[in-house]
Amino acid sequence: MASFDRAGGGVDDYSYGKKGGRGMGFETIRKSTAPEMVVEQILEKIEKGELEPGGQLPSQRELAQLFGVGRSSVREATNALVVMGYLEVTQGRGTFIRKDLPGGGPSTDRLQNALAAGNIFDLMEARELLECKSCRLAAERAEESRIQAMEAALQKAVATAEDDYPAFLDADLQFHYALAEATHNAVICEMMKLLIEKVLDHHARLRTRYLSSNFRSFSIDTAARVIESVRAGDGGEAAEWMRRHLNAINEELKTIIPGGRDRAQSAG
Repeated sequence: MASFDRAGGGVDDYSYGKKGGRGMGFETIRKSTAPEMVVEQILEKIEKGELEPGGQLPSQRELAQLFGVGRSSVREATNALVVMGYLEVTQGRGTFIRKDLPGGGPSTDRLQNALAAGNIFDLMEARELLECKSCRLAAERAEESRIQAMEAALQKAVATAEDDYPAFLDADLQFHYALAEATHNAVICEMMKLLIEKVLDHHARLRTRYLSSNFRSFSIDTAARVIESVRAGDGGEAAEWMRRHLNAINEELKTIIPGGRDRAQSAG
């Protein structure tokens, strides 16, 4: 059986406009990166063969105790791993490692099916984990030309933020795609495109009243900070700014979908 280390406490998470196991061998992690790091460490155990295809994971309660994190962090991580094609949930039985594990990444068909099954908040959780990891990889791997592509997208966002919402949205998407490309990981690039496209398609109103003017300003600021951190090689700082950026999107979603996640779940 794979071994996990308990996670430690640490930096608080951030939200829009404010600061928001035993014997099993995982590293101590900060509270703000808990879901992301739970994903990383489970994937590491799968890749090393310590968690085998078809094997069952402990319950969310047990995993939370083993990692030393909240159940919400475990739930967020396992939801993302389902979307990524590594786990599957069997009603009444539990969560299992898929027998047909991705060979370098989930197949497009399987990923599309998983995306279709999730509500918009599930998609945003998976997107947060993927983009924060992308920030860390980009800080390690991005050459100057990739960083300049991110800057070019940001400059377009600045130029269109006040009076051309569709162009601003397109520039914002190009920034996120450029970040994915800076990881030099083809699977991440494909998953990023599919996730973002699905978020936009999930709710038609996103294209017309998704980002408030207040958010647009916040988005530009956080994107600039991400770029600055990536250029400095500080993946942790870049991921933290990305987390703030995406948390702000969730706040915008709550204004569009009254009741938030509960309403989205009931809407299917």
